[in-house]
Amino acid sequence: MTNNRLQKIFGVVEKINTAAAILAGFVLLFVTFAIFVDVFLRYFFNRPSIWVTEVSTYLFLYIIFLGTAYTLQKGMHIRVTFLLDFFNARVTKIINMITSLFALTFSVVLLWQTAIMTWAAFSERWTSPTMLNAPYAYIYVIMVLGSFLLVVTFLGNIILQFKSETSEVFES
Repeated sequence: MTNNRLQKIFGVVEKINTAAAILAGFVLLFVTFAIFVDVFLRYFFNRPSIWVTEVSTYLFLYIIFLGTAYTLQKGMHIRVTFLLDFFNARVTKIINMITSLFALTFSVVLLWQTAIMTWAAFSERWTSPTMLNAPYAYIYVIMVLGSFLLVVTFLGNIILQFKSETSEVFES
């Protein structure tokens, strides 16, 4: 495959990651508003809702897993870089590729394990032990999607970094 073709493929991945991050932002906005309303109802009317805390907890998973690949894509993830300042560009590129391979391995295991857990939740019809009785399968499926996007983003990062002259591929 040519470098131009890879750039196009991973350009699509970048667009999907961006859309997922925008969705995560809207979910965060909803959670913030719901918690605000719940606090207002609790302290001023002594009538808290029964669903906001549980739903906010589940939606927090959506926020995390929808935004993780975008964060990697933009280079906004947490990194310890002060040691990289001591190395030249070639060594920095090698170190970045090695750490990306380790992170890719972790992401593949995360994808594998979340897929197993989600399949079990679907097949065994797991539900929350609360009054809401939420089906866990619909909560866990976002972990599979987010992990998949993270794996593809790491793959793109590694492949494009290997083919490029610089140590950074995605926007910083």
